[in-house]
Amino acid sequence: MKLIYEGVDIYNAVSVHRCIYDSYAEQQSDMLRIVFNDGNDRWDGWGPKKGAKISAVLGNCDTGDMYVINVQPRNGQMFLYASSVPGTHNDKSSKSWQKIHFMQLCEEIAGRHGLSCEFYGVEDQMYEYVNQQNRKDFIFLEEYCVLEGCAFLVYNGKLIVYNESRLENGTTNNKLIIPDNVRFDYRDESPNVYGKCILKNGAFTGRYETENATDKTLTKVMTLKISGQAEADRYAKNLLRFENKKMTSGSCVSNTFLGGYAAGTLVELRTAGVSSWDGPVFMTHVQHDLVKAKTKLYFRKPLEGY
Repeated sequence: MKLIYEGVDIYNAVSVHRCIYDSYAEQQSDMLRIVFNDGNDRWDGWGPKKGAKISAVLGNCDTGDMYVINVQPRNGQMFLYASSVPGTHNDKSSKSWQKIHFMQLCEEIAGRHGLSCEFYGVEDQMYEYVNQQNRKDFIFLEEYCVLEGCAFLVYNGKLIVYNESRLENGTTNNKLIIPDNVRFDYRDESPNVYGKCILKNGAFTGRYETENATDKTLTKVMTLKISGQAEADRYAKNLLRFENKKMTSGSCVSNTFLGGYAAGTLVELRTAGVSSWDGPVFMTHVQHDLVKAKTKLYFRKPLEGY
């Protein structure tokens, strides 16, 4: 294992008691939690500071550069927490734009925090008017990503924005085989999905309805500017996707280290006892224990029809 702090591998100089890496596909930054046995007070003497870069590597699992957000000494141990998002993510901003494209908006917000930007399958929509009023940048950006059927994650200094539907309908890049002796939990609430979304916004009412779904209706009221009926209907479709996509999800715990799995990827699932789940699944959250060399995977079935 490597533990790189400000460009220096310090693993052999400290005693790592625990090291947990959580990667998320959306709505939450990746987190790194490390507990050091610090009986000689060596780590405290180094004076670790918020914002310092740290990364952990074990096999083909690499956290990328992460930013220290908190360091706490406790009874001869040192607890360190790091995030993939720079500490400036809590800053609030106010700005308005006219005739700006979605990808431009992503790039500007990424640039505010020293991040580069990458896109996968994103359709670049143009907005007549966008207003950010004293909002945290990434919460503001997430709202627009949801409206466009997209999500983003931050990894190794990059804001990665992807179209969920295109990714879910793409080619699987790994297999996950779950034998009988591996704990596997799943949750299927597909009978409770919404069949239709109505988006109310003054001059325009957006609508989207799926085929062969329930008669449940999702109603949303939004105050942001919508410039036309097509835009309102697009937003309704993607809001329906956002509400329904987690209805069928699962998790498994492996006693072996599965360092090749990461959140935000499509995996081909094969199970010994629940063949109805066989097929592609989307990794929403992957937790690696780099000390015990164990992995927990969280996933959901791709949505069909939208």
